Amino acid sequence: MSNFWRNIKDFILSYSYNSGQYFLISFPKTGRTWLMYMINKMHNNEVLKNNFIINEHDNSEIILENGYRNNPLDLFNYSMRYKYRRAKVIFLVRDPRDVVVSHFHQITKRSENPFVFKSISSFVSDEIIGFNRIIYYYNLWFKNKNIPKDFLLVKYEDLILNGVYELKRISEFLCLDISIENIRSIYKASTANKMRDKELKGQLMNSNFFGNEKNYLKVRNASVGSYKEELSKSDIVYCNSKMRELNKYFNYFE
Repeated sequence: MSNFWRNIKDFILSYSYNSGQYFLISFPKTGRTWLMYMINKMHNNEVLKNNFIINEHDNSEIILENGYRNNPLDLFNYSMRYKYRRAKVIFLVRDPRDVVVSHFHQITKRSENPFVFKSISSFVSDEIIGFNRIIYYYNLWFKNKNIPKDFLLVKYEDLILNGVYELKRISEFLCLDISIENIRSIYKASTANKMRDKELKGQLMNSNFFGNEKNYLKVRNASVGSYKEELSKSDIVYCNSKMRELNKYFNYFE
């Protein structure tokens, strides 16, 4: 399908939801499960203005946990996001270097038909599904951020370091009536350890079981900068060189 016809299709798809529909969009392994868990606690079954939140990866994923493999080139073939022109989008990002490590474990361990690589280095350097994919996706959404009716950038690192403030900002974007005390309580009850414990007990929604070992869990490190311990020096040099291509809007630097 050409870009022209894909854009027409997406334009039509934008009428499949109500005007002002909320979307939570992210590349895989940026903390979407965690954020969605806290958002659900914040609205506590209250009907959000203009319906529930649709959360998705917008063609950035390459494999699903049921083993289905997407065409990895779709992300590069379709450059516009007219599907979201009537939507209000929360775009969640995380340092691409942390993402690529977590994504590697996701696609090689958390799937019924996992990918196999000789090493994490061979995955990182793959131009289509590796580190370059994350940089491309972030830049793609920078170029498309004015297409939705409203757009909110949320950074995983801000959720870690100043989570109560970030959740307050998100609640205002979602037009939720919730006190700062309740937000603080929700954030405190949603730490990585507590989320991981829920996963191990089978209480985490939309989480399939692939093993108890840390790298097989959906809630893995849940930290900032752990790539420094998990990537080789040459991998970090490669990633840092690619980071120069990332738009400064995201405020991530080598």
